[in-house]
Amino acid sequence: MNSGKRTLLIVLAATAAVLLTTAIYVWVGEKPPVAVGQIVKLDVTPIHTEMRVGAGAQGVQGGMDTYDQLLITAQVKVRNQTNIPLFLHDMWSNLATNNGDQDRSLAANRTDFQSVFVAYPQMASLKQEPLLRDTTIQPGQTAQGLIIFHYPITKDQWDARHSFEAVISFAHQRNLVLPWPAK
Repeated sequence: MNSGKRTLLIVLAATAAVLLTTAIYVWVGEKPPVAVGQIVKLDVTPIHTEMRVGAGAQGVQGGMDTYDQLLITAQVKVRNQTNIPLFLHDMWSNLATNNGDQDRSLAANRTDFQSVFVAYPQMASLKQEPLLRDTTIQPGQTAQGLIIFHYPITKDQWDARHSFEAVISFAHQRNLVLPWPAK
């Protein structure tokens, strides 16, 4: 065998050994995510408000100002896949609109959560137990609850979105991202 073929065989054998070692390292060292979850149900409630602005003076009428917003309720389920407790730290959502804007909404806190159903009685049928910040999820357990997000957009803008995802943040662990499909 000439030296060129021998060198080529050595290089190929060394490359195969490196690839095999790397594959074994990744396969053995790969850990599943600490938590898995899903958005079980998502409801979008458009709120349209018209307010009279300005009292008008000497024959000039005041005007009407309109404000459109969406309240999004997401029923979420999160399961701890580790052998240690997970500490739910925070929750928010990310919305990518059809024009490329990126918006973020923090989940309503305990007080605001209750206030939403008082201020908007049309949402009473959506009320469930909330998923709260500072919840501890024990190993193997599942936490489930409702999260409320707010966006100052119209229902048409929501329907034309590129993407929506809820993000569950844990203390000392990676975030859990829960996507919701666009139409």
